Amino acid sequence: MISVLACPADQSDLRAYDGVLLCDHGHQFAVENGVPILTDNVRREVVPHNMAPCQDQGRDSSIDSFVSDWLVNTNGNLYWRARGSLRRYPIPRWPLFRSNGQVLVDVGCGWGRWSIAAARAGFKPIGIDVHIDALAAAGRVTRQMGVQADFVCAGAERLPFRSGSIDVLFSYSVLQHLDREKVAAFFKEAARVLKPAGACLIQLPNKTGLYNILLQAKRNFTDARPGTFEMRYWSKSNIQDVVEKAGLEKLRIHTDGFFTQNPQLSDLDLLTTSGKLVVMASHAGRWASGVLPVLTHLADSLWIEARTPSVAQKQG
Repeated sequence: MISVLACPADQSDLRAYDGVLLCDHGHQFAVENGVPILTDNVRREVVPHNMAPCQDQGRDSSIDSFVSDWLVNTNGNLYWRARGSLRRYPIPRWPLFRSNGQVLVDVGCGWGRWSIAAARAGFKPIGIDVHIDALAAAGRVTRQMGVQADFVCAGAERLPFRSGSIDVLFSYSVLQHLDREKVAAFFKEAARVLKPAGACLIQLPNKTGLYNILLQAKRNFTDARPGTFEMRYWSKSNIQDVVEKAGLEKLRIHTDGFFTQNPQLSDLDLLTTSGKLVVMASHAGRWASGVLPVLTHLADSLWIEARTPSVAQKQG
């Protein structure tokens, strides 16, 4: 992994020395339990402060307690019933193209569910997150499941990778919780760290989604307060603007789902009856939008795909 890492302050190369990472300009970074810490904004929160303690009633003892405790925060409100009683890890099916060893960076990886899915799809994943306790859990879970993945403590707006070193940048249900200027900075960083013709695959909530309009109405259609975890909804024009300004191209926007930001058919056994209905309705809507693309304007969860210019285009 160190072959693609770079100093987040100046993009210079990093080298391991006496248990820390050093860059050519003297910046020094700690390594905690094998995880490089390449941000000043480390989050330490072993148990979620926004909800009551998890009782872990009926949880399989092989399930990491961090995953069980943080399940609603990482997977969404549909998973309330499963919090504290998980009997398996909710690893999603990989929804996009497969790989033969491409390096994929999972931005905001949490405890690693999408990093694991990407590894199973043939990628070499590197998960990044500012939450060091989540990264520790990701390390435990991937080792438990026999999956190879690396993890780095870093923020989305200052990616600690060498320019042109990454094949795919991926992020799911993360960027909507960041201030818009940080998301714009992320896309610029994506254009920098991706290889020529590299892919950026991002999930974002749609401002004109059917259910999202109701959620926005509850707060009088005001935007999220700066620095909070509140949802930011993105319009097609907002997305086009930040992608084009970053220097990415070949933008495609298509449906991920309706009525939820995490419609995973693979998790139906973990959901209540109402949750199952939401996910099945979401996937029916996704199928319908494939037939009638205009329905994408009403989808609540969107896939954003864009690429860096190819070598030939850059030379031209």
